[in-house]
Amino acid sequence: MRLFNIRSIIFIILLILSLALYFFTEARYAALLIVLLLLILIGALVIANVTGKQLRVSLVTPPQGMRGRPANVSIKVSNKSKLPVFLCRIKATCENLLTDERDEFDQFLSIGRKKDAVAGFLMKEDRCGCIHIHLEDVRVSDPLGLLNVKPGSLEIAEGGNGRIYFLPKATQSQIPPENLSSYDMESYQYSRLKSGNDPSEIFDIREYQTNDNIKAIHWKLTSKMDELMIKEFGLPIENKVMIIVDKSIAGKERKEERVEQATDFVSSLSFTLMQNTVNHTIGWYNYRNKEFQTFRVEDESSFWDAVRELISSPYREDAESAISRFIESDSNREFSSYIYVSEDDRDMERLMNYGAVSQYKPTEFK
Repeated sequence: MRLFNIRSIIFIILLILSLALYFFTEARYAALLIVLLLLILIGALVIANVTGKQLRVSLVTPPQGMRGRPANVSIKVSNKSKLPVFLCRIKATCENLLTDERDEFDQFLSIGRKKDAVAGFLMKEDRCGCIHIHLEDVRVSDPLGLLNVKPGSLEIAEGGNGRIYFLPKATQSQIPPENLSSYDMESYQYSRLKSGNDPSEIFDIREYQTNDNIKAIHWKLTSKMDELMIKEFGLPIENKVMIIVDKSIAGKERKEERVEQATDFVSSLSFTLMQNTVNHTIGWYNYRNKEFQTFRVEDESSFWDAVRELISSPYREDAESAISRFIESDSNREFSSYIYVSEDDRDMERLMNYGAVSQYKPTEFK
């Protein structure tokens, strides 16, 4: 129970003043005022603790919204009790998981016995991002709002969580034609991590093991080593493209604007590759999950799935580069081409050890 809100403080002040009038003056009418205030307090205690015994609260959100346009959000409260709820206060928080912008709001409603009540409000978001809405607290109160009590047998559907995706722009990006065509060419690179069946490239040489193909015996080296040696053939890499997104610009000025600009650019870049039938993977370090995430984009459905995950992951200050996070992760590094979306030039040479690298700086594409 939370005893001290604005109304309860005013009520306590009135009670103290009434007691002072009664004990320090001859105004005996103050006794009636004291009795009346005590009866109101007792009534508030009874009502706040008896009502709201069987409440079910659910949050209804649209799957996605449009930037700059309001989205309808509803909070539905079902009262299964035979007693009405005179006043129900619901506290909720809204957080943009991409930009870390946060807001709080309260909703008040009354619910009849065995009735439903809905409190609706409009949410407008001017930036892209995943808006996570969470019902933080539910309290029932007396008609005067003196006492707030957490109801017994409270049921909150889906944990009181909801999400609205305000999607970024996805338009044709200004990728240089020569770069775009190179992503769709046949690759002549071989894996440095796995062996394959292409005899034109040697992956490794090792000692002979049972069931090895005798056609792979390295006869010259065998004669020198005086034991059977086997050639492991190379594995050609499919011409796959990896977009590495740097999410470490949180400490810079105009953070929200830069985050939005970078997200719009990455979405347009992936959209352009998808429209040109270039299958690719998008990856970034998720600072909430503490892991490097990757998502394969092959069609429009997988593109939007990746975008929704992209706008659900925040930007943070980071001493390590996104390239370092990628290389040190368990992510697959069998790509022939890498697109690095970042203002940071560090560790570019490390990434070049795994394939061709193109860097795009979102601030250069306005």
